[in-house]
Amino acid sequence: MAEAVVFVDDAVLGLLPPVCTKKGTPTGSRLRVVEEVGRSNRLGILWLLVLAGPLGWLVLLALASRDTGERLAVELPLSDAAYAELGAARSLRNRALACGVAVTLALLLLTGWAQLGTAGLVLVIGAGLATVVGTMVGEWRLGRASVGVSLDASRRWVTLDGVHPGFAGACREHRLRHVADA
Repeated sequence: MAEAVVFVDDAVLGLLPPVCTKKGTPTGSRLRVVEEVGRSNRLGILWLLVLAGPLGWLVLLALASRDTGERLAVELPLSDAAYAELGAARSLRNRALACGVAVTLALLLLTGWAQLGTAGLVLVIGAGLATVVGTMVGEWRLGRASVGVSLDASRRWVTLDGVHPGFAGACREHRLRHVADA
């Protein structure tokens, strides 16, 4: 995979070359991607609230759920095949998480109800580990199917990470044409 640096206006307005960002094939389809930019580790030392018990947990949850981040919305060319891969990866992650949590909770309840003891605990831990592994595989596939979007410090350029080399080349040509026209 490659990286492409594009002018922020081109990314926001959807004026990028009509080449799929993931497959490198011509496409007329676009996908709107909204990415949080300028993230800071605003919770930082506040994670110590975990040590404060249930009250600290509630405060930490309230602070973590506040939406204070700045967002950048870009229009990326994406073919139907790449969109299908993105959807399949997202679905895998969500199914692994949902099924894993449901099975783990069911085993936990069954262990308590049937008094399975150590055998039930082993089953619960196994289901929990399978949930974590399945979710991690889904997240990895989602990361490979996605395009990373970041804004530089000047706020004039957007870096698109994990794109097809054909798309990166088309973006370079597009940028050179703009420079020549100016």
